[in-house]
Amino acid sequence: MELRLDIEGATPEEIARGIKAAQAIFDQARITAEQAAHGMFALEGWDIRGFPEGQEPSEQEQKAADAWLEANRAACDACCSGWPEDKVCRHLVLELVGVLRSKVEAANPANWPERRRLFGDLIERLETATGPDRQIDIDIAFALGWVDERGTPEQAAELDLPYLTSNLAQVAAIAHKSLADWTIEIDQEPCDARVINPRRGDDILDDDLSMAAWRDFDGSLHMEKPPVNTAIALTLAIMRGQAAHFE
Repeated sequence: MELRLDIEGATPEEIARGIKAAQAIFDQARITAEQAAHGMFALEGWDIRGFPEGQEPSEQEQKAADAWLEANRAACDACCSGWPEDKVCRHLVLELVGVLRSKVEAANPANWPERRRLFGDLIERLETATGPDRQIDIDIAFALGWVDERGTPEQAAELDLPYLTSNLAQVAAIAHKSLADWTIEIDQEPCDARVINPRRGDDILDDDLSMAAWRDFDGSLHMEKPPVNTAIALTLAIMRGQAAHFE
């Protein structure tokens, strides 16, 4: 895996300068980029779950996440050195190529084979869902490594897991955090959703997870009928991308 910096308007030389600055932070902290990315994933997962008490990232994960955030700041400062202040990037733009796979796997390597097998089943259940379904919600949380075991709808409520099949605002918030700078499109009638990689169409992009819930980008349909609500539509689009990544 290698570091990638996605800052619009930056030259290759500026990008290289930013990546070098990020790597210097990791070296100074005596941590690998992979370890830092995994720590950031743990922090983001805690955020997505609503910061539940007792489920905080470990001290080691927090330190790793702090290193990732510091490396991101250093990368932005180095890359954008000399730029007008209003053009300097101030959000998360540092990426680790291939980290999406390792993040989900690393959440709990012991049960990863079981979780991986769930993706196809979850997509089918989302396609045929007739309304909100808390069992689907918690099964998705398990598949993505947010919880350690498959639970019941009652446990989903106890853990205050996101309402992935009923609350579009929650799903959209998760999507914006997980897919920074991606375009998220929602259609109301009929219900549909698309998540679009900002580098879609770039010849060098070899892992485009852009996906649609119902009507694909070429006009073909993934299924006969559209999803029953927009929350399911967006969740379905995201899960299609996840499943494609793990094929």
